[in-house]
Parts: sequence; C-alpha cells; structure tokens
Amino acid sequence: MFNWRFLILSIALIVQSCKKAEIPQPSPNPIEKNLSIRFIHKIGQENIRLNQNATLTDGRQFRFQFIRHIFTNIFLISDAGDTVFPAIQRILIRENTSEYDLGKVLLPEGKWKMYLLYGVDSLTNTTVQPPMVENAGDPLAPQFPSMYWTWESGYLFTRIEALADTSRIPSGQLNGFIDYHLGKTGLARWLGPFNVQVQNDQAFVNLQCDLAPALESVVWPEEFSSHTFENLALAEKLLGQIAQNIRD
Repeated sequence: MFNWRFLILSIALIVQSCKKAEIPQPSPNPIEKNLSIRFIHKIGQENIRLNQNATLTDGRQFRFQFIRHIFTNIFLISDAGDTVFPAIQRILIRENTSEYDLGKVLLPEGKWKMYLLYGVDSLTNTTVQPPMVENAGDPLAPQFPSMYWTWESGYLFTRIEALADTSRIPSGQLNGFIDYHLGKTGLARWLGPFNVQVQNDQAFVNLQCDLAPALESVVWPEEFSSHTFENLALAEKLLGQIAQNIRD
C-alpha cells in the first residue's frame, strides 16, 4: 500500500543529504503566515475566461464551462529539511476561482517548496465516498457537477467540459463539445516542487495550468470525450499533459 507520508519523509531526507556538512543550527522562531495557492488556467499565453472563446494556435476554439481538479496531501519542505502540513491539505480547483486558502502555518525563516498530489491517493480513493465527508468545503464532499465515480472507482481527478470546434480541420465554429472526466485509483501523481513566496504575513504559491498541450494532443474528432474507463489510454495521455503543464 502506498504510504505518502513515507514519501514526504524521503523527500525531506534527500533535501538534507544534498546540503554540505555543517554545524547544526536551531531553526529561527517560526512566524505565522496565511498560506494560499493562486491558480489560473491558460491556453498558451491567453488566460481562460468563462463565456469567452479560447483559441489554439491552429484556430481551434473552445468555450469552457467546467475546469475542475482535485489536489490533495499538500505539504511544504524548507531548504533546512523542515516539513509543514497546512490545516487544509485538499482543494478543488475551479474555473471561476483563482485563490485557495490553506489556513495559517508557522514557517521558520528559509526557502520553502510546496508539493501536492494531483488526484487522490489509492487508500483514500477506495475507502472514502462523498456522503462520508461532512465538511462541504472539502473536495471529497458531494460536488456539482460530481467529482465522484462509484464506490469501486473512487474520484475524478479532473473534469473539463466545453463547447468546442471538434472538426478534423479547425473550422472556427463551436460545432461540438468536449467532456473529459479523468481519474481512477492508481493515476494520482505528485507535482512540485513549487516555490513558496513570502510577503509580510502572506505565503503563497502561484500556479498556472496551460491546457493547450493537452488539447493539441487530441485526435479530432474521435477523442472529444473520455470517461477514463472506456478509453484509459486517452485518459492517461490527457492527465499526463495536464500534470506536465501545471507550473509556478
């Protein structure tokens, strides 16, 4: 069974082993910061805006309705090897929200990096279902539209729906749609390290996701839809492209 806390400890040990031998120094007194993630979606250099068309370089257009991702197991590691777990470790990225509060954290001075799991770890994905989650703000709670498959299959990690030009050769017309419901047990992956920026009492990570590479990898019009299980190869391709293009 995958133990993500063991992975975190391993990462911390690697960070420590890469530093030159030195006399141990106590960490400075930690300072309380408000921690957040700032996240935007893009098509190339263009920010995606709801109810407005976004265009690939070949002229293919999309008008997005839903862009959702589940991020979990969020934690920070400093260059000194300190590890901090925020109060909020799971968030649901939404197409209409750009800032996500993770609560207050005590951060000793130093350079900090953030890691997060894109999706849901296998244990949680097979033991938790939405009715069990009482906190409505938790991404594992019931959502609309749903981010959950079934008890056997667990959660969607990404849900993307849009009106789209699905012609084999781009027509410049929104003549179809895309719906990509992606994720299942075993497909979660770690993202990071991302730089944590500190300004006064704020600590934050700026992230952006460029969807252009994922959409440019699609074979049109055949690959306009994926619900993961009926076309696992397409789901893995899209999840991989999305993950590679989430950057700080």
